[in-house]
Amino acid sequence: MRRRIADVLRIALRSLRRNRRRSALTLAAVIIGVTVVVFAFGFGEGLTTSLVRTLVDARIGALQVHAIGYLDAVEAQPLKKDFALDDELLAKVKGTPGVASVAPRLRFGALLGDGATATIVMVDAVDPRNELLVCPARKQEVPANHGAFVDDAQPHGGVLGAELASGLKSKLGATLTLQAAGKEGQLNALDLEVRGISRGAASFLESKRSVTVPLAYGQELLQMQGRATELALQLDDVRRVDEVKAALQARLGPGFEVSTWAEVMPFLRDATSRVQIILRGVSVVLFFLVVFSVVNTMLMNVYERVREIGTLLAIGWKRRTILALFVLEAAVLGLLGGAIGASLGLLLTRFTYEVGIPLTPPGAGFEQIIRPVPDVNIALLAFAAAALGAVLAALGPAKRASDLNPVDALRST
Repeated sequence: MRRRIADVLRIALRSLRRNRRRSALTLAAVIIGVTVVVFAFGFGEGLTTSLVRTLVDARIGALQVHAIGYLDAVEAQPLKKDFALDDELLAKVKGTPGVASVAPRLRFGALLGDGATATIVMVDAVDPRNELLVCPARKQEVPANHGAFVDDAQPHGGVLGAELASGLKSKLGATLTLQAAGKEGQLNALDLEVRGISRGAASFLESKRSVTVPLAYGQELLQMQGRATELALQLDDVRRVDEVKAALQARLGPGFEVSTWAEVMPFLRDATSRVQIILRGVSVVLFFLVVFSVVNTMLMNVYERVREIGTLLAIGWKRRTILALFVLEAAVLGLLGGAIGASLGLLLTRFTYEVGIPLTPPGAGFEQIIRPVPDVNIALLAFAAAALGAVLAALGPAKRASDLNPVDALRST
């Protein structure tokens, strides 16, 4: 029995060596397919991780706390869903395990003008110190040659989006007027000095008519001292976002709603889901490419080795042994190609993780570095799929070979 197995393996390897070019092309198809699958999954994971990190660190934080119903009313009457920014509330939030930093905010619409022209803007009033703890990437939101981020030392200084500043022809140091209606509808206006012009890391995620001001300035303008519409939270570990959300919601009670970044920005959650769907589609296409390559190779082997198959059957080889011979040839190609491809995929992913891949998101004025994430589990899965796919692809041609009539096969030229 062992001798017969050894003979089958020897003949299988000899056949692969005899058709070196065809075997090499099939092996290359398997290697390329597996390598691309492993790298594509790593790149997709790096891309989604980068987008999420950009959103969390540069704009909204890992979690947000609002008065109940705020997210439903944010477009119509956001100021109607404010809350008291007192020490008791902040203590509950900061005391929740997993919460690293808390930043209060006021978000509202306003009218920004220079005396001659005016435009509608969306204003973020933030606590400068805590805002940078929750969203550290905002430190790079204003380049050094475009001023600085908001600071309590300049209470009437604000940051304008680049397109907004260009539209108003406003430069650093210019004085504009910001006018808004408070919670009860009362109008108020304050001077606003252009402290910075943003070209921030989150510019492709936010309104092009954005203005950032100190929290105290926003509260004065709206006559809402001691009030806020939002708390943004940074976590010790963003992967525990659902766990911390549940704990915080239990501490705050039914008067507040705690939302994750995915709930606040569902479009990004959907975008990451679409990336995964696309990657799975690419993997399926590559899988069928591998399968068809193996099928083609096995069929050609059967057509070219009809007399050899007839001889083996004539000297007493059983049909199941012939079947096993061709399946074994395909298994060797699948196993070898899968192993090499998985290894190359991991090496390529690790290399690009170290050096990074520069990418400029649509509509953004900055370059983002994507770091593909190596995943051994994906590599093992791709290796197994290549081996199994090669074996399954060989079953049809192998069955055809094992069904040949020995007499007819020996007569074949």
